[in-house]
Amino acid sequence: MNNKVVLMDRKKLLEIFQYLNERLKENKVQLEITIYGGSVMTMVYDNRPATRDIDCILNGLNDKILNRILEMTRFAFNLTGNWINEDIKEPLKYLLKEDKETYRVYSNLKILKPKAEQMLAMKILASRVEPSKDFVDAFMLCKELNIRTKENLLETISNYIPKSLLGERQQSFIKYLAKDLGYDWE
Repeated sequence: MNNKVVLMDRKKLLEIFQYLNERLKENKVQLEITIYGGSVMTMVYDNRPATRDIDCILNGLNDKILNRILEMTRFAFNLTGNWINEDIKEPLKYLLKEDKETYRVYSNLKILKPKAEQMLAMKILASRVEPSKDFVDAFMLCKELNIRTKENLLETISNYIPKSLLGERQQSFIKYLAKDLGYDWE
């Protein structure tokens, strides 16, 4: 088993999705995948050079066929066994709502992603320390969404996650974020 981490840049991710689509087409099945985290930041916002895995939720076909196609993809691109990561299901339980939009459509594969506002709320909720990229991602998303005030940020977050989940870690994260953005949100 290959344990070496293979980073996937934007080009490689798109090649992987094209390959997946071809295997789906051969099997005459449709798949809908919602991508999150690093794959969104790498492919959509071009905010990072690469990601280690594809945080996602897969919908739409029988597990036996899907597992075979995912294994073929892993082999073809020399990926690690955990290149598809559905652990995102846990934090999604805390969302008040999901705002997904279509990112790309192939003949047999549809890729969805959360809107930038939801991604920002999820990054704030996670508030992981380095080497996680939550801080860099949140910074970029605030810039993208033109968020300049604490009120605006909290309003955006509260559309997706209950304020009761904003503990000490998230509050510190927001204060550091404000400082890096050049604001005083005490």
